[in-house]
Amino acid sequence: MGTWNPQLELSYGNGFDNGHRCTNSSVELAPVFTLGLTENIDAVVAYPFVFINEFEDTSSVRISGFSDVGMEIKWRFLEHEKFSLVFKPGISLPSGKSEIGLGNGAVGFSSFLISTMTYSKMAINTNLGYISNHNDCGAARNIWHTSVGFDFASTEIVHLVVNGGIEKNPDINSQTPAAFALIGLYYFLSEDNEIALGYKCGLTEPEADHSFIVGLTLRF
Repeated sequence: MGTWNPQLELSYGNGFDNGHRCTNSSVELAPVFTLGLTENIDAVVAYPFVFINEFEDTSSVRISGFSDVGMEIKWRFLEHEKFSLVFKPGISLPSGKSEIGLGNGAVGFSSFLISTMTYSKMAINTNLGYISNHNDCGAARNIWHTSVGFDFASTEIVHLVVNGGIEKNPDINSQTPAAFALIGLYYFLSEDNEIALGYKCGLTEPEADHSFIVGLTLRF
């Protein structure tokens, strides 16, 4: 980001799950603020607002509110020609109402290692992560995550993105990991502003069947 350079990301995600006699949908509005502390270190704060709808036969449940606050540090500790490595530790603070399904109800921690390799118009990003998922809702406490993404600059202002990943299922009663595939694009409105569109498909049962994502990034 650069020293004291701010960035605001606004995203809207709408996910759907269809099961036997039951339909679930969720919407997340996720503002994320990033501030460059040095040339290689950024601070990140996220505070998502969530809408959850569950319909079963003739009954329905609706939940809405802010979830847990997330804070991260992104440290680009290695950069050599077209390759870079970023270490991203994070903490989740129990600001949401976990008793109604908003947040985990406990302080959680995460640690990610992100690599980027650039070839001409193509960038390849890999993520390896661990989430210490402390919670009061009976979910698994140790979550691993891995994903890989491809970013292709089709023109100077349009980039195409393909991403896929897999993560340990937080449901302790299931051994099926959550796996997904995503396709999208982002368009530079100007040098400092961009808009993104994406579709995410759940490849295994724990992931939402279909998710649609819209994002806006503003740099100041």
